[in-house]
Amino acid sequence: MSGFPILDLVAGIIFIFFLLSIICSSIVEMVLTATKVRSQILGQWLLHIFDTKITDAKNEQFPLGQMIMDHCAVTVLSDKKKPPAYIDSKNFVSAVIDKISAYSSVINPKSIEEIIKSIESTTAISGELKRTFMIYANEVRDTLDLVTVKTTGAIEMFRHKLENWFDSNMDRLTGTLKTSYTRRFTLIAALILTVLLNADTIAISKYLYNNPEARLRVAAKAYETSADDSIRSDMEKIKQKAMANDPVMKLTINQLSDSLKAKLDVINKANAALRESIPLGWSLSEFAGNKKWYEWAGLWFGKLVGMVITVLAVMMGAPFWFDVLNKVSNIRGNGKKPEESKKTN
Repeated sequence: MSGFPILDLVAGIIFIFFLLSIICSSIVEMVLTATKVRSQILGQWLLHIFDTKITDAKNEQFPLGQMIMDHCAVTVLSDKKKPPAYIDSKNFVSAVIDKISAYSSVINPKSIEEIIKSIESTTAISGELKRTFMIYANEVRDTLDLVTVKTTGAIEMFRHKLENWFDSNMDRLTGTLKTSYTRRFTLIAALILTVLLNADTIAISKYLYNNPEARLRVAAKAYETSADDSIRSDMEKIKQKAMANDPVMKLTINQLSDSLKAKLDVINKANAALRESIPLGWSLSEFAGNKKWYEWAGLWFGKLVGMVITVLAVMMGAPFWFDVLNKVSNIRGNGKKPEESKKTN
């Protein structure tokens, strides 16, 4: 160990926050998957942006957004009339261009000029979307002058602009998911988890401080975790996704199933590590004895403060606490070097 009880205590508390954060984030991910929040947000966006009603081959009217969901380039394995969990930008653009041209004077545009005519004459999209798509099409036409490029590269450039437009909207949907759902679910999950486990930071700190063996055991697990390359890799992936504002719907059905199993495994491992390290859960002995009213008030006030600290800590996320744990581990490592140099003298 580090030789400094306080440093081991800090490492132990940080490690517990890290494990609780992993459990909480896994629960939130499972809830988001089970409730299909991602696909619901994507479906709402499609129906809101592509709200023009068009008539299909059976002479039935549907919003364009619904027809895009049901398009063969998009739907994959999702049921009809239900939004998919994820739409690739290339497939989305293919579906949109197909629907625009199907309800225009140019059924199969083969050049940028024909695409412009198709957009101008289509009845499938609103005037606002027409103006947006026309801006992209005109930018391409004004940029490229060669006729051969206009019939091939120009179309690809136009598709690329629409793909970027779609991806930027997916970034905004990711923000909506985080603010409206993820943070709220994380807070609820953190509250429930803290109460169920009786994860009182103040009580845990006192226990670790008064029990050197438990403190050393938890600290050992903390330092071992900080040196685990697989955990470090997982935390880096989570941070990269957060920084890159990862698209909202990037999971297939098989990936969702695998992710669910992985989350359950993570929860089981983290819970086992917690219960092995410290006593969690409610105990009658904690409330035994005849106490005066102010002693009861102090007990519950301290527990409330301790749980609030735990909830706020869990809200910071596992990557945050893993980084902090690494810094503490580095301090511990730097503290050992002078002792090793003395031995060699």
